[in-house]
Amino acid sequence: YFKKRVRYLTMEQFIKIEGHPGGQFPVAVEKTEHLIHAARVCAPNRHGLVWKSEGEPSCDEIHDYLARYATQPNITATHHQCLVFDKGMFDKGVPDDPESATQFCSSGKRKLVYVTKQMQEPSLLYIQGGKPPTRMLAHYYGYLHFTDTSIGNYYKRYIRDLLHFRHEIFCAAGKIVKFLQDAAKAQGFSTDVEGGGGYSSLHVRRGDFQYKKMKVSADEWYANTKEIWKQDEILYIATDEKDNDTFFKPFRSAGHKSYFLSDFNDLVGLDSMDPNWMGMIDVVVASRGRAFAGTFRSTFSGYINRLRGYYGLSMKDSWFGQLKEKNMMHEFHNVNLDTYAKEWPDAWMGIDADVAPSQDIL
Repeated sequence: YFKKRVRYLTMEQFIKIEGHPGGQFPVAVEKTEHLIHAARVCAPNRHGLVWKSEGEPSCDEIHDYLARYATQPNITATHHQCLVFDKGMFDKGVPDDPESATQFCSSGKRKLVYVTKQMQEPSLLYIQGGKPPTRMLAHYYGYLHFTDTSIGNYYKRYIRDLLHFRHEIFCAAGKIVKFLQDAAKAQGFSTDVEGGGGYSSLHVRRGDFQYKKMKVSADEWYANTKEIWKQDEILYIATDEKDNDTFFKPFRSAGHKSYFLSDFNDLVGLDSMDPNWMGMIDVVVASRGRAFAGTFRSTFSGYINRLRGYYGLSMKDSWFGQLKEKNMMHEFHNVNLDTYAKEWPDAWMGIDADVAPSQDIL
């Protein structure tokens, strides 16, 4: 479906078409195959550290090739700017709705940058999203703004409907959801009208999480969320904690049967699946809970909430396990410079009716 809507080339195709000696952006003949290899798979560099990837070329080779020929606009999503699409500004140099643009960019005093005709002039435009200072460290809807709400909502629907996990991931997650709901029904819990719920869920981020203040103990997790759960309700816990039996004892002691992804290896054949799918399966199962409590500043928890928003679930049933941020999903705020700390209702609110998000809709 994506290919039917968007015309695009892979980097490998681009190099083969434009990188030959007669192309617009030629590559030295002796380097062509090496660059094509890098286009297929490469080892990214992060802050001077090269990821371990046996024999793979650096992704910097692709960057250097594009940077040599392309115009690179000075735009960034790292807190400082917002990029605004306005028909009047594009066509005539005068915005149709400057108030909408100013309101969107006002949080954090971000610099307002309009998309202009000049950005369409270069033969090759390279928006470098992975390196400072142009790193795109933001949710797309917190950085890009369309002053015409109907156009903005079109692209939000596009992201929702066409950029999603593989069907195999949803299928595996569906088997787990059914198991949890069957177990819940045996205890007298029911699902909602759309077939969700029956159990509730958490995402407890531990491991190497860089935001140390967000890593709270299991006793704090339970104390901060205990009134959210129904008595003896089944809980599905997505987590990178290594010692689940010990760490989550407060929940079990309170009468909650707790399940983890590792409990379903035999049911869905996790061992035979791509290990990169495990977190995605976790996300989908957690997103279908009656209530959800996540970890603030975790993009994993954030995407669970975005899926819940896509499903039409109320954010009044989403919380965070950190006490200060606990009720943050219940309040409407303009997307601000701290955009990646959580998901915002702008991503899903009113997008099927071309309505701008607001406190009244929330």
